[in-house]
Amino acid sequence: MNRRSIHSYTWLPRWSSEGGERAAARAAAHGYGHLVIPLRDPETIDPARIARFCAAEGVVPLTTSPLGPDTDISSTDAEVAARGLARHRVALALARDMGAPRMGGILYGAFGKAAQAPVAGQFEASAEGLARLADEAAASGMLLTLEVVNRYESNLVNTAAEGVRLVEAIGRPNVGLHLDTFHMNIEEDDMLAALGTALPHLAYFEIDQNHRGRLSAGTIRFEPLFAWLKDAGYAGLVGVEAFSSAVSHPDVAAGVASWRPLFADGCEVAEEGRALFDRCGF
Repeated sequence: MNRRSIHSYTWLPRWSSEGGERAAARAAAHGYGHLVIPLRDPETIDPARIARFCAAEGVVPLTTSPLGPDTDISSTDAEVAARGLARHRVALALARDMGAPRMGGILYGAFGKAAQAPVAGQFEASAEGLARLADEAAASGMLLTLEVVNRYESNLVNTAAEGVRLVEAIGRPNVGLHLDTFHMNIEEDDMLAALGTALPHLAYFEIDQNHRGRLSAGTIRFEPLFAWLKDAGYAGLVGVEAFSSAVSHPDVAAGVASWRPLFADGCEVAEEGRALFDRCGF
């Protein structure tokens, strides 16, 4: 199985079916077997078309489902939490219909910098809503992967240990963790120790430089992390993600604070990721 994945935003300003078709072809050309498709705007998603062009390129679609303050599944306001679950259900149906075997991202709460720490009951609300979603995903044979992100993108899950706590609270076998080196570099005391904490639940390991640009330019050394995972027998997916103001639409750039033109062509990033996976045996 080709375990390599790359985010479509490596090439695309924002999602469109036409752009997605080009991204799938480029992903395949650079040796990636999976393409991440953001379900940020469900009305722009044509699952049948995505299924066709991914199948034609031999690429498996993966999806992410972001939430906002008015659809925060972790909210202690029952109506807001219900809207979050409803949004995830729409995204889950789109993912299923395009043939995606999993849906991931910050599924557990609103994306963005919070004004305060989580309030009492927020963690429990998230776990309860995601347990229901996981049961529905299981009916289609789908996996949910919870991405651990930094403090500026969530106030609920910022470390591998917090991610494990949420996965175990949800208590469903089709829920796993997604670690990203960009976020780990900000929040973890020890990135290798974080891998060890997450390993029983780890389903997606994503490389992303400290500035989110070219993989070859930055402070994060990926090789020791891959060596640890290889020795530990990690068998999940490995992915690449990067952003540049020269590529991203202003709305996307604003969401991830990508203010600098760190690369001009996503193929540069894709090729660096391919070379790194080759060197590390992934």
